[in-house]
Amino acid sequence: MLRTLFALLSLLLVTLAVAPVRANHHEVQADIEIIDQHYGDWRAAVERSDIPSYLTFLHDDIRLMPPGAPVIEGAANYGEFLRPVFEAATYKFEVDAMPAITVVGDFAFVEYTYTVLLTLKNAEAGITQPGALTSNRSTSRYFDVLRRTPAGWRLWRHTWHVMDQ
Repeated sequence: MLRTLFALLSLLLVTLAVAPVRANHHEVQADIEIIDQHYGDWRAAVERSDIPSYLTFLHDDIRLMPPGAPVIEGAANYGEFLRPVFEAATYKFEVDAMPAITVVGDFAFVEYTYTVLLTLKNAEAGITQPGALTSNRSTSRYFDVLRRTPAGWRLWRHTWHVMDQ
């Protein structure tokens, strides 16, 4: 019993000694404001079909996990995915629920709901990219994980659930 108690106390002390220093409320709020601005910039980049600006928001090791389609890994592959998508259509957003951002250390968890309005450039060709939105109007609930990097906050994991089309 004493040995178990000693082991638990030792584990607690080691955990406290190596635990990262928690950011204060003002630092967390500043991170949330930065991330919120990123989402505004990201929406604007999509609406302009601006792939280079879009990619600046992504972590090099991004994983795009579209519903019903293969996972896309890496920022370069994500950019290749976007090229034919943006060539085929333009996009506008209706923000149904602003990003709700929770910062935990060097990670941020973001939940939001957007309605995406898609306008095909050539209705006969359509969009053939697996994982791309294809409906003229679709409302989805998104979930993202961001990581803090030396260059700032970057989107590390991105997925969604289509609620209606």
